[in-house]
Order: sequence, then C-alpha cells, then structure tokens
Amino acid sequence: MTRTSTSITPEEIENTFERCPHCGTYAVKITNSHYCTTQFTSNLTDAERDQRIAADPYPADETVAIVDQFVGDAFAYHELDADNHTLCTLHTDNPLAYCTRTAAQDDQYAPCQLCQRLREKREAER
Repeated sequence: MTRTSTSITPEEIENTFERCPHCGTYAVKITNSHYCTTQFTSNLTDAERDQRIAADPYPADETVAIVDQFVGDAFAYHELDADNHTLCTLHTDNPLAYCTRTAAQDDQYAPCQLCQRLREKREAER
C-alpha cells in the first residue's frame, strides 16, 4: 500500500479554520465548536481598573476570591456568598485564592462587575 503525502494549502486552512480574536484558539468554522469565555482576559486600561477599584462600595476587610493561576490574565476579584462560593457563575479549573478586598486591589484586581450587580440585587431584596 502506497501512501501519498498531501499538503494543506494556506487557502484551505483559511477556509476551514478561524482564529478566536479573544484567546487565539483555532476552531473549525462550520462546527461552532469554540465558545471562548473572555472572563479571564482584561481589556481594561490602568485608569479604568483604578476607577473600578475606587468605586467599589464594599468593606476593605471583606474576603473575596481570585482565580489562583500563574498567567497574568485574571483581573477580577469575586464576591462570595455565605458558603464562600462566588456570586457569579465563574467556571475555572484553577483553584480559588481567598484574600481581603484590599489585598486583591493592591495586586491590581478590579471587582467583578457581575458579582457586584448580583450582590446589589440580593441586598435590595432583603
């Protein structure tokens, strides 16, 4: 049995695959198989991050959670419920690290806006 080698042309690659503009992952175009979550990437400027940190209305000594990861893409800290679960639907394979709000802010983490909206809603319903 003779096997012939065929090479894939750049045009065939371009017609078959697309690259996610958020994370750079390649996926087959026709399958819609890639669902990128951009929750671990930040497009905030330093000024926007500082503004969100300054506007955080909650106590500085409260415990919040950050995603414990080695890459510097995570930028948000998350509000916790009474069972120390995040208020938002955070999905990660990485463990969470717990610290005070001040410590998270000192490390340039900004508040998760979804967590804040959920907390505001919960507090308003009480």
